[in-house]
Amino acid sequence: MSHLYVHIPFCRSRCAYCDFYSEPIEAYLQMGIVSRYLQALETELVQKADGRVFRTIYVGGGTPTAVPRFLLRRLVDFLVQRVAQGYELTLEANPGTIDLGFLTELKAAGVTRLSVGIQSFNPQLRAILGRQVTQEEIHEALEAISESGWENWNLDLIFGIPGQTWQEVASDLEAAIAAHPSHISLYDLTYTPAYQERIDAMLGPGARRAAARFVEEYYQLAVERLEAAGYVRYEISNYAQPGYECQHNLAYWTGEDYLGIGAAAVSTVGAERRTNSASVMRYLRGEEIQSEILSPRTRLWERAMLGLRTRWGIDEEEMAEVIDQNAKNRLVELGCIEKCCGKLRISRSFLNVANSVIAALLVQP
Repeated sequence: MSHLYVHIPFCRSRCAYCDFYSEPIEAYLQMGIVSRYLQALETELVQKADGRVFRTIYVGGGTPTAVPRFLLRRLVDFLVQRVAQGYELTLEANPGTIDLGFLTELKAAGVTRLSVGIQSFNPQLRAILGRQVTQEEIHEALEAISESGWENWNLDLIFGIPGQTWQEVASDLEAAIAAHPSHISLYDLTYTPAYQERIDAMLGPGARRAAARFVEEYYQLAVERLEAAGYVRYEISNYAQPGYECQHNLAYWTGEDYLGIGAAAVSTVGAERRTNSASVMRYLRGEEIQSEILSPRTRLWERAMLGLRTRWGIDEEEMAEVIDQNAKNRLVELGCIEKCCGKLRISRSFLNVANSVIAALLVQP
């Protein structure tokens, strides 16, 4: 087990579309809970890591950089003591919570990679997402990243925001490319039940269907623009300049074991999957750790499903047990899937409908 995920569930404010466990930070700061929470992370890691060192660590949220700087720096110092040579340590950050001094300090402390949530450069589209970030904060964050000399960093965008036009997507892409990140994530918008209600109330019940049609029609144009700018599509939603793929996420997609610590964090080690309580206070009390045992076939199916999302695909012989052989032959004939050097991978022209291809190819356990 060489990979660690650390969940910090605190944000300045919670975005309407967010499906990850998070809480507005202010009340927890006033109660002194944030410091207790970060100390609990250290305690949990000591208890569960059993002296291991990690090749990749991903600190996500929430917004880790919303935490007071001296507390986050203490956590980073603690994590850096537990990494292997050549490690990757990713820290999620949002505009409005970073500046030149903070980024310089984090870089010197041992953070090797940033992941910055922009989602859209358009304030009207951010309002639809319920995202409370200003244009000035975005400008200042990108300027600080440039001035502090970060090379390995990701910029997040969302595609298919209800009401979004291709001109607005193209503008977002050009602004992202101009910021010179080494990695860009372009995610389809997903809907929580509460966010579905918000969109239906704001824009009418047809807005989500129109957005889905928009994604089907225009996503390939976005792919082509990113590839023309030198970003390789190495996973369905992720694009990187050569050598800047996220090693932590690749561990997920290739089915490696990982440890997760913090509220709502998930661990998969061998056949066991453990999930911590999705509540700060219950986590601090050590409550509600759920555990399930995954069958070998389930683990294999998950590895195949995730591996097919990548440009490398999966080993055909190793995954044979969960592959529908008749479906495989049909999909190969149709050009949906390619066979190369013992590998199966989804053809580039079908990556935008990968979920349908995967569902047709794999036999669920």
